[in-house]
Parts: sequence; C-alpha cells; structure tokens
Amino acid sequence: MIERRIEIRESGYRLQCLKVPEKTVTRSFRINESAFLALEEEAKKRNISLNTLVNQLFLSYANFDRYFQRLGMLKMSKVTFRKILKAAPANEIVELAREVAQNSSRIIILARCGALSLTSILDYLNNLADYSYFVERSEVVSPGGKRVITLIHSYGEKGSIFVEAYTKALFEQINMEPKLSSTENPVTIEV
Repeated sequence: MIERRIEIRESGYRLQCLKVPEKTVTRSFRINESAFLALEEEAKKRNISLNTLVNQLFLSYANFDRYFQRLGMLKMSKVTFRKILKAAPANEIVELAREVAQNSSRIIILARCGALSLTSILDYLNNLADYSYFVERSEVVSPGGKRVITLIHSYGEKGSIFVEAYTKALFEQINMEPKLSSTENPVTIEV
C-alpha cells in the first residue's frame, strides 16, 4: 500500500505527516535491461514480487533518498561508521550528533512535513530506520500508556552515545525531553 502525507487542521493546530492509505497507480516505464535483470534477481532473493520491490524502491526515494541527495549527504557502511566513532572522543561524538540533528535532520523534517512536531520527529525516526538502515526501530505502548521506542544499532557503546545525543537534540527542537536510556546497542525513548 502506498502512503501519502497529508496535513489536517484541528482547532487551529496543524498535525503533520499523518499516514493515510492511498490508491495505487498503474504506470509504464522503460528501464535499462541490466537494471531490470538485477531487480528481478533481487526480488527472487527476497522472495517478493518485482512489483513490491520496485514500490519499496520508489518509497525509499520519495521518503528519504531524495532529501539525502539534495543535502549532499553520504551513505557509508556500518563498519566504517563504527570505526569512526571508536576513534572519536565521547564529547566530540555528542557535539557531532547534536549538530546533525539540529541541521541536516531538521532540514529533512521541515522539507517533508513543513513543521517540527512530535509527529514529524517520530515519522522521521521511522523513516531513518526503514530507509537508511541506520537503526532498527520497534515501538510498544507501556502499561502506563506511554510510547516506548527502541532504536537498535550495531555501533557499540559510542554508537549509543551518538544515537542518544542525536535523539535528545531532535526532541529539544520541540521543547520536549523524553526519557532516554541506553546500553551498548539499544537506545530507548519514552514519550
């Protein structure tokens, strides 16, 4: 199912980036034969239809990759990122994480949703997990009714320092201080 982002006005407040089901569209494209064969092969490996794979690629571009390209952002392997973090002092990791959250991430959220809000930040974290593979994300509702979001990574202790500082800086932009906790690989957010 394709999802689209809409804006709803309720009592004068703007709610951004809500997901609603959208109809699919049928289009025909001409593509390079080697690209087609690679897509077919990948779909078979994943045990999904070619249509599903192509739709996932379109969603990845529409929701994430095009913003990365516009901002000149770099994709790198997790191993490389882990090694960079390992070599850096913890205080510099915190400053870097804060800078990324307050600049690049802020720009992407504003470009996609038009405003910084709890909804747009949570949507961004979801897209970060779905399309950049930077973290894996899970969410549950606690017995007290709070949303508990776990961001799981493979970057080690300094990765948790980065992810926690990054997440904290995202929420500070909307004057919110969620309860954050971390161990070597997961960072947990309670909102």
